[in-house]
Amino acid sequence: MKCEQRNRNLGLTWLLWLVSLASCATAPAESSAPGEPVARPAIRVASDLANPPFAWVDEQGRAQGRDVAMMTWLAERVDRELVWVRMPFDELLGALEEGRADVVCATLGITPERARRVDFTRPYFETELAVLVPSQGPRSLAELDGRRVGAGAGTTSERAVRSKLPRAIGVFENKAGRGTAERLIGGELEAAVMDGPAAEAMVAASAGRLVRLDVVLDAERYALALTRGQPGLLAALDAALEEAHESGRSAAWNEEFGTNP
Repeated sequence: MKCEQRNRNLGLTWLLWLVSLASCATAPAESSAPGEPVARPAIRVASDLANPPFAWVDEQGRAQGRDVAMMTWLAERVDRELVWVRMPFDELLGALEEGRADVVCATLGITPERARRVDFTRPYFETELAVLVPSQGPRSLAELDGRRVGAGAGTTSERAVRSKLPRAIGVFENKAGRGTAERLIGGELEAAVMDGPAAEAMVAASAGRLVRLDVVLDAERYALALTRGQPGLLAALDAALEEAHESGRSAAWNEEFGTNP
């Protein structure tokens, strides 16, 4: 009788041990420091941060602008830690292809050539390409024939100059690093092609020395660019951009930074 009782007790002990072991195997893991926030995976966002009012760096070295506010909100929506990776515009797509960034956010226009290299989200901003000239300069596209027309290298503005103004003298390098307004006012350029909001901001700051031609050179649609092979992140960003549009957040960012289309 005592032997049977001992065997039952031993069996019960083994059963409890097995149940305990199974519970440990299926219980969710806890952090080593309970109560502390779990680190979120980073999302590396490449940008030149040199295109106000969409993105720039202030005197304290902080990223500012309409797209900076948008990207900060998007990172929260997809539960990622936002990390800016600053580099020249013409290096951005290469950084994606080489794995040095996950996303490009730099007023990047959608083109067939770029779409062969990267994946684009849905457009988040629609505008146009404008032509800026000195106040005493040309007044029509026809008058740009044979004149020096500037645009950023590797941009949709360069693409538009080449396709829409084939008889102009395209100037796509800026080795001295001077600003577009300075180059126009100083006579280095006779016209410049850029996005509509940037042109409006430059005209407003020029004290009447620059004007915008009353013509749209081409349409422009900005989107985020992603490294290929990130369908989950692409879908999450698309959903968040749709939410921003439907909720009025996009309109609020445009109002705050003066980028209303």
